[in-house]
Amino acid sequence: MGEKERRKYSRVQIFDPISYLSKDSKGKVIGYNIAVVRNVSQTGIQIETFQAISSDNIALMFFDLASKEIEIKGEVIYCTENDAGQYNIGIRLVGTALENLQFIKSLVKFYHYQKEKSRLAISPGILN
Repeated sequence: MGEKERRKYSRVQIFDPISYLSKDSKGKVIGYNIAVVRNVSQTGIQIETFQAISSDNIALMFFDLASKEIEIKGEVIYCTENDAGQYNIGIRLVGTALENLQFIKSLVKFYHYQKEKSRLAISPGILN
């Protein structure tokens, strides 16, 4: 029997690029990189990147459909190497409930827009 899901909020699988800043305990930026968002929930996000992260604090950012920079702070919960030699990083969002929800909604909306745009550009009139 599979392991029972313990999360309060369900996860949504997406595949979106995102930038992140690693910060030390005093808030000083110690690293900058890009990653791919693998899944999101109302309180957290999982990203995948080529580089491990050793910081506990992180700032995530992307540009929404209106080219507005959207940013949220998070706390790194885990960083594990996967079978492909990349790193899965689990992050708990530390904004207010409203800030977290707006960030996640904007990210998912952008993902679905890009997915639809890509499908139309690759094969207009044909469902992929």
